Amino acid sequence: MEGLLALAGEVAGGQQYHHLVAVQMPVSLVMMTPIVQALRGRGPLPAAAGAGLRVMASAPLHGGELPGMVGQELADLIRPGLTPAQACVLSVASCPGVTTSFWPPLVRHTGVRRLTPLLNPP
Repeated sequence: MEGLLALAGEVAGGQQYHHLVAVQMPVSLVMMTPIVQALRGRGPLPAAAGAGLRVMASAPLHGGELPGMVGQELADLIRPGLTPAQACVLSVASCPGVTTSFWPPLVRHTGVRRLTPLLNPP
């Protein structure tokens, strides 16, 4: 993240002039590395959040394929009673450092408007 911020400052003519406010990264149960790193306080997600950037998670349903790959047993391990699609979304929404995802389409496809993150269970 330091390199990206340095590059943004270089292109803008100085750190104080760049307008980089957000980054987008793929985060899902298929792409677990960012989630595992973030849970350990490392990697690009907490680094971006620590730099004051918004972190937008893309592909939380892996192009719509992931809910078909996640069985009800795994969904219930994530949080009992969720559908596989809801469990996939909750996993991404609960990832430390993620501030935004592309929620409107997810709400349409999962029927969920609000999920309490896993790290703060109800």
